[in-house]
Amino acid sequence: MAHGLTTTDQMFSVRQMPWHGLGVVLDEPPRTIDEALDKAGLGWRVRHGEVHYVQSPAWVDDHDVEHPAEVARAVGWKANIRTDTGELLGIVSDDYQLVDNREAFRFLDALIGSEMYFETAGSLWGGRRVWCLARVPEYVELGGDQAATYLYVANSHDGSMAVTAAVTPIRIVCANTLGMALRAADSAAERTFRFRHTGNLQTKFAEARQVLGMTINYSQQFKVLADKLALQRMSAGRFERDVLRPLFPVDGEMGKVAVANRERAVSEILAIFRGAGAAGDTTGNASGTKWAALNAVAEYADYGRRYTKRTSQVQRSFEDGRLKQHALDLVTSV
Repeated sequence: MAHGLTTTDQMFSVRQMPWHGLGVVLDEPPRTIDEALDKAGLGWRVRHGEVHYVQSPAWVDDHDVEHPAEVARAVGWKANIRTDTGELLGIVSDDYQLVDNREAFRFLDALIGSEMYFETAGSLWGGRRVWCLARVPEYVELGGDQAATYLYVANSHDGSMAVTAAVTPIRIVCANTLGMALRAADSAAERTFRFRHTGNLQTKFAEARQVLGMTINYSQQFKVLADKLALQRMSAGRFERDVLRPLFPVDGEMGKVAVANRERAVSEILAIFRGAGAAGDTTGNASGTKWAALNAVAEYADYGRRYTKRTSQVQRSFEDGRLKQHALDLVTSV
């Protein structure tokens, strides 16, 4: 099992091999939902099944039950089962409602409402988590660098996470995902919408479309902040002192390994800021600025950190970017 991809998982990425070297690489992005589902191996469905359990060994002995797994049904619970493999994906409550892979893709289609370029999609952990990322056709310039607006939908079929839809900008120069809120912008917009698999899902989808639909122009709003930061100089020394040291604090109670990891993080981010990171010079057109500092942290967060085997870049993209948000707060406050 590599990066969460099992033998029953598939995924695609457009034009470049994914970070883990697995999956199908497409020359052109799928233009329809059916094609995207097919290329991502997400044409399967999920159904509910009953959850059975053994009440107690004594009860089984007293009643001479031949198949103890069927002696009782768990009240208030049901199983999510992948239809093509029969694999159990998770045990969920009775009020849990399924969100089909196709329904999640259609949500993106309804949200964008125009031509859509699917960039990557697939599943992790045997289908327990699925995602789809699509690009809005138009580009915008952020801090002197070209950037695109992407939308993704992430979902789980094991009850571990809510349906998550988000808008995010990608810097073309180094393909960072800047998973930051717009708290520092005057006209801040909500970019992420999460809702649990309960209640009226159609109403929730409609609400998410309304909220996120107002943030399709998110890059235009973020551009104001990016351009402002690109005009503010920041030296490596100031970046380390005012941003990186508060971001990765070290104290006397920490162990040697923790201290070494934090010192390595500071060193690697400074290298990226100076244009000497592992991926080469990714500073773009605003080197030596707060914008370059912010993107150095983002690049490190998305590509440079050491993670356990049970994590991956896509999996991390599902979660809140607290490190990048903290960096944004620090950069804009100094």
